[in-house]
Amino acid sequence: MTIQVLKTLSLSLSSLVLAIALSTIAGLAGTSGGISGKITDASTGQPVAGAIVVVHAPSQERTTTTDARGYFRFFALPPDTYSITVQRSGYVAQSSDGYEVEADQTQLYDFKITPEPPSNRS
Repeated sequence: MTIQVLKTLSLSLSSLVLAIALSTIAGLAGTSGGISGKITDASTGQPVAGAIVVVHAPSQERTTTTDARGYFRFFALPPDTYSITVQRSGYVAQSSDGYEVEADQTQLYDFKITPEPPSNRS
């Protein structure tokens, strides 16, 4: 009878460990999404490196800079509706609202920014 009790306890303990592991994995899935895209010059189509990209939502605000190819990425954003602002010296700043982030998805949003007229450049 002792061996049967030990087998039952071992099986119960294994089931409990498996249930905890699965609930932890399920808790991690589906909690965040992302935004990525490319910033290009509206007149030439060339990538804009060094542009500052800001995403803002009631839940948070984050900032990044475009790479040499004009790409930007935000990871681990809570699902929400974001505004995105793009600015770079020599260009007109651009801001738009209504960008959705959903759990387990990266949304792709590209922007074309317009060079400032020569008289406005510092």
